[in-house]
Amino acid sequence: LYGLTSYDRRIGVSPIQLGDPDLKWERTKQYDFGVDYGLFNNFLTGEVDYYKKTTNDLLFNQPLPGTSGFTSIVRNVGEMVNEGIEVSMTANLFSGSDFSWNVTGLFTKNQNTLTNLPSGDIIDGVNILREGEALSSFYLYEYAGVDPDNGDALYFINSLNADGTLNRDTTNDVSQANRIVTGNPFPEYQLGLNSTMKIKNFDFAFILQGEFGASIFDQAGKFTSGNAQFFDNQTVDQLNRWQNPGDITDVPQARLNDENGQADSTRYLEDADFIRLRNISFGYTIDPSFSDKFYLEKVRFYFSGLNLFTLTDYEGYDPQSTADFNGNSGVRSGVSFYSAPPAKTYTFGVNIEF
Repeated sequence: LYGLTSYDRRIGVSPIQLGDPDLKWERTKQYDFGVDYGLFNNFLTGEVDYYKKTTNDLLFNQPLPGTSGFTSIVRNVGEMVNEGIEVSMTANLFSGSDFSWNVTGLFTKNQNTLTNLPSGDIIDGVNILREGEALSSFYLYEYAGVDPDNGDALYFINSLNADGTLNRDTTNDVSQANRIVTGNPFPEYQLGLNSTMKIKNFDFAFILQGEFGASIFDQAGKFTSGNAQFFDNQTVDQLNRWQNPGDITDVPQARLNDENGQADSTRYLEDADFIRLRNISFGYTIDPSFSDKFYLEKVRFYFSGLNLFTLTDYEGYDPQSTADFNGNSGVRSGVSFYSAPPAKTYTFGVNIEF
């Protein structure tokens, strides 16, 4: 692939992506087994589905030596399996001309695994593709806290012992430590709850969404919780930094322009669990006997709110606000870097049907 370039105010073209004559489409084989049900004269309805999806010839950016002039090349390099269940249930609680109310709940569980990666590990920043692990898992040094004697940041060495266990000794030199696979960007469980209610001419509805089991890496944390290495505005955790021998804290000593705990480690990895009020709406429809006088079929006034609140222990802007650190791979990286949260939106309006 070629792209525009310039040199000495002259326009030209140059290669921007290597080609691969063996490149082909990904192939997916999927099995689904499901049951639809209706109980108690359809008071309860819903479905239960089990699926297993196997994708071969996965398209990934495979790293190349920099001497090639490129950093990566798109290739078909593996196999991935997604397996899970989806369960939904709708309860038609009331169904009358003046009052109706139904509630729908949704539960999904998915397990993602790279089952074959002939080219071996592919490391992309803080993410790794490794056979037997989830797609784009986090590959980080394991943070071990702060040395109470001198305020140094500590890391678990995590070298492999002869008996197959990991060396849990600590070091203040991150180059002596080894990275491990720890967490991934994809939720293990997802929940949803929708409710719609109508009382005469009034209507009310809301949607709750929840995700559990995913992790998020705050790449900006190295700057905003940087222990004086950088000059960004600092997070309040710096008030708990190590200052005197004997201090017990997990925030290293602040050292101007000096790295002390800013390595890509689990220090900046957090759970991304959340429950969010995704949408809420409230409306009033004018009585048709009145609107007919003005040759109008329906007039509805409404208020709606989007992303009104989120319950989460994540300390960043938003547990879903991530940046794309995987280039053209199209793989969710789960990395946040000053990533803006979704907007909280309020809307007032009127629907008129003639």
